[in-house]
Amino acid sequence: MDSCQFALALEKFDVTVHQPHPPGYILYILMGRALNYFIADPNAVFVSISVFFSGLTVASVYLLGKDMFDRKIGIVAALLALSSPTAWFHGEVALIYIVEACFSTIIALFCWRILKGEEKYLWISVVILGLAGGIRQNTPVFLFPLWLYSVRNLPLRKIVASLGVLAVTYLLWFLPMLWMTGGWNAYQGAFRELWMFNTGGHSLFEGEWYTFIRFFFKLVQFIVFGLGACLFPFCVAVYSLARRKKLKSLDSKKSLFFSLWIAPVMMFYLFVFLAIQNPGYILIFLPALYILASFSFVLIGNEFREGYRGKAFWSAVTAVVVLNTAAFFLLQFPVSHRWIRTHDKDLSILLGDIKTFDPGETAVFTNNYIYYSYRHIMVYLPEYRVFNVDWRVASTGEERKTFHGYQKKTYMLQGFPVPDRIKFFIAPLSYDDKKYDERSSYEKEGIVVRDLTPTLSVAAGPISLIRKIFPEVRVRLTEDEGS
Repeated sequence: MDSCQFALALEKFDVTVHQPHPPGYILYILMGRALNYFIADPNAVFVSISVFFSGLTVASVYLLGKDMFDRKIGIVAALLALSSPTAWFHGEVALIYIVEACFSTIIALFCWRILKGEEKYLWISVVILGLAGGIRQNTPVFLFPLWLYSVRNLPLRKIVASLGVLAVTYLLWFLPMLWMTGGWNAYQGAFRELWMFNTGGHSLFEGEWYTFIRFFFKLVQFIVFGLGACLFPFCVAVYSLARRKKLKSLDSKKSLFFSLWIAPVMMFYLFVFLAIQNPGYILIFLPALYILASFSFVLIGNEFREGYRGKAFWSAVTAVVVLNTAAFFLLQFPVSHRWIRTHDKDLSILLGDIKTFDPGETAVFTNNYIYYSYRHIMVYLPEYRVFNVDWRVASTGEERKTFHGYQKKTYMLQGFPVPDRIKFFIAPLSYDDKKYDERSSYEKEGIVVRDLTPTLSVAAGPISLIRKIFPEVRVRLTEDEGS
């Protein structure tokens, strides 16, 4: 769904209607608009950006690994990044996370060089840190402790001046984004709406222990996806060092460097919010794990006799790269090539089925499901009126407005305003939705349910029966075609 919101933002940038969703991603959208002059397909525009930045991420991981350790570790870290299922997946889809991984690694590279005494990188580090916020606004927040640690021994006047450069860089994209959104009140309202009805209210600080446990296990799962087969030698190395009480084999400066890169992000994901459907969230610190994992290969290799160390080292690296590549292409899991192919095929089948209905008499109602959402209908079938059924009530008692679209325009209104010419409805049903299991009861009511794939069906019938699928829907007939 986020990919579609980025695509819609190419035509009209408006954070208040989630084109794109808050907090805005303005520089990412502007990159897309620049590329859109040469590539007419919005999805291909953002996929091309992902491909480019995935390559740049691999190169940056190599440079950082080489700077922090040596050329061999840089090469291995780059190979791990290249074959990582999570990085590979996000290098092929229209999402922002691989771009964040690239900026995170470049910022870490400059921070490390500053730590080594190369003060000339101070100014470019704050410019990149500021620009990273225009790509994904949490990036400079999470990486600021690392940057502050790297500059702590510089003259105070330089630190203050660099903070000024950071503020100016930030304002250069933030103020235009406010203007394009309609001002501070409009932007603040959009952010508040997202937090109140979506991302907020589930943190440990609000007593949500179950959510904390779920975030923890999801974070572990995402790390498994990100490291793949190299997770095993990584854990073996940590265990071996702990058993022999040699965990300090990584010097204190490097240990603190990696801790400041990884810990702030992980703490936020554990205690405040983590999108449990999206493994890409960890790409901001996953490059650090690639470098640490490559270091673990060296530690394991040192366990072998001197004559076998080189062979054991490169054999282990080769095995991990081969296994990760095989997993990406052959297994079906959330960050795999097969998952992309299956999703794209199923989406095409769904869109083809919807097109058999007359758009002048039919409205589409989708559950709040990110893989086959109302945004996909808006992008690919703009002639259909589509509603996102996501009725929620905040702790304040406020009801969430309904997002719906028509002719690539997004509307937010209370209820479900439907022109009186609409006679029928279509509702995609996915196996991830409990409504999928209630199909027999729908058919008894006179609703037709057709299987499209083993995991996707479509329910259709007179508009008066839509409440049999979504009881929260209160259709309001209107004469206004644009709502």
